Amino acid sequence: MSKRERKKEIPAFSIELGQHIRALRIKNDLSIEEIAFKAGIDAQNLRKYELGKQEMKVSMMKRIADAFGITTPELLAFDK
Repeated sequence: MSKRERKKEIPAFSIELGQHIRALRIKNDLSIEEIAFKAGIDAQNLRKYELGKQEMKVSMMKRIADAFGITTPELLAFDK
């Protein structure tokens, strides 16, 4: 089995959440680096979340919500 075949498929919800985070970031005129810094994470990881290339843990969702100044439920309140 190749490395590509072993890769875990990213759920549609995670991809949509990443797109929502990107839209929020752009709407608030913030860079990836600014949100990553506020969330205390690496900008490269945030980029992966936004592009739907990496699944996010709940604890990371909270950190990102905090970086936007919103609650986790508010972060998750997008059209699914």
